[in-house]
Amino acid sequence: MSPGRSLVAVVFAFCTLQPGLAQEKPPTPTWQEIMGLGIVPYRQLTVEDIPVNDSAHPKNTFYIRAAMQPRYQFILKPHTTGFVYAYIDQWMIFSGFDKKETSRKSTFKTMKAELPYAQALLDINEIHARQLAALKPGELPSGRGANFDEARADLEGKLKPFIEQRYQHGQAEMTAFAKATNNGADKKKVRELAAEIRKRLDATPAATVPFTAAPSALPGGSVPASPVPSAGGAPVGAGSGTPAPALQRR
Repeated sequence: MSPGRSLVAVVFAFCTLQPGLAQEKPPTPTWQEIMGLGIVPYRQLTVEDIPVNDSAHPKNTFYIRAAMQPRYQFILKPHTTGFVYAYIDQWMIFSGFDKKETSRKSTFKTMKAELPYAQALLDINEIHARQLAALKPGELPSGRGANFDEARADLEGKLKPFIEQRYQHGQAEMTAFAKATNNGADKKKVRELAAEIRKRLDATPAATVPFTAAPSALPGGSVPASPVPSAGGAPVGAGSGTPAPALQRR
């Protein structure tokens, strides 16, 4: 691969929840909240979406970080057997890209020509985000414990690898796309595969939270979602705050 081409990364930001049953209807997370974290809703990329910053990623001509933001609420329910069960009753996915982690070098003058390659990778991310968002509560992990804290810990312990596994599926597809197109250098192959990816995206129901969604209230009795990411904001699956796996084009 030629040196200093590009890097595209995907990050899952995982939202923790506060224990205890809410007596009032908590507000549903909104795009205003998510955008406050620097996430831009999924859309067709423009050169302006990739700001110039020579110091952000000095080894790469341009760098784009796609993102998924899971948000959920769960119910803690005591059972007659003496156990407490935790199960998710509200599930939503915000998807797009992280503007704070996206940049290009000032010396790179052909960003427009690279947009189809970058867009195809973002489209792959969106396909997997929609598939994840389409899961019903019964398809998601549940937890069980002797008390509320144990049930919550069991749920979160199962949910993290559950999401990570789906993340790996998307990452594998991005890697295959990068390899098939010689990391975007084969423009003809990029056009061919990007068109196929776009057809798949158009055929995948838009289950992620739309940017135009209005704030609403979730039913009472649920545990309210917290805007504080777990593990100090470390991406799910990355561990110890290290960067998530990335596609690098050199």
